[in-house]
Amino acid sequence: MKLEFIELELDWTSEVSVFNLKKYILSKLIEYGEPLRWAITSVTTYSEKKVQKISIEAVLIMKNEKDFFFNTNLN
Repeated sequence: MKLEFIELELDWTSEVSVFNLKKYILSKLIEYGEPLRWAITSVTTYSEKKVQKISIEAVLIMKNEKDFFFNTNLN
């Protein structure tokens, strides 16, 4: 396993409430690896588009193929 730092910019539309924002962000991060730590670093509002851009910085746990192979046998 190794740690990887990533930066993402996500669209935050009105369909995602502030109460579901954490779940939305985690669902996007899991596509890249297992989130260890993450933070919202900025939010930009575009009133003409009715969407906000959220900048995320995250540290993810990345599994290499060898680790993944062994871990699947443990479950």
